[in-house]
Amino acid sequence: MPSFWRKAWLIYRKDLTDEFRTTDHLLSTVVFGIMLVFVTSFALQLVDVSTNDVFPAVLWVSIFFMAVLALQRSFAKEVDSGALDALLLAAGDRSILFYAKFLFSLTVLLLLEAVVVPLLWVFISVAWRKADVLFLLAAIFFGSWGLAAVGTLLNAITVQLAGARLLFPILAFPLLIPVLIGAILCTQGALAGDRQSVLGWLYLLMIFDLLFTVIPLLLFDYILEG
Repeated sequence: MPSFWRKAWLIYRKDLTDEFRTTDHLLSTVVFGIMLVFVTSFALQLVDVSTNDVFPAVLWVSIFFMAVLALQRSFAKEVDSGALDALLLAAGDRSILFYAKFLFSLTVLLLLEAVVVPLLWVFISVAWRKADVLFLLAAIFFGSWGLAAVGTLLNAITVQLAGARLLFPILAFPLLIPVLIGAILCTQGALAGDRQSVLGWLYLLMIFDLLFTVIPLLLFDYILEG
């Protein structure tokens, strides 16, 4: 087991180093997220709605679209360079590759959210006096975990197929509906300072995350068979 996580850590560190060596894709995703914030905040200025009511939905729609852009690249570099088979041989156990890519995707997603979420909070002018900040952070973390786990799994399934970029969001949305519902409702409860009414949804998120983190340990060899 120490060897398992050591190899996963080495692949994770390699991917993170490569991502920050050429930051074009990361920056373009950040800019896309910021543009979503500006467009949304501008649109909400024109209508008479409670910003606290719309913030959870706007937040997770923004995160979902950023995730679609960010997570599609987790296996793309190895496939484009023809290095995927070599990486699989080096890893030995193919599930090592999943966990390395999952941790990389989760890290990138959390970094993007660290920029976009505060901007969205400020520009939409969310009332924060009643907000349960710790519960909000938990909702964002476990929601992001679900996005990263499902996104990494689907990317491994589709990356070698024709039209992978089109297939990925089409397959991702139905699977991620429980994550989006749970994350939106937990965010709404956090803003209202009422965690008890939505605690069950947080537990659902945690169970979903655990399920899609354990399944690849059993099935990832078959997923990458092709």
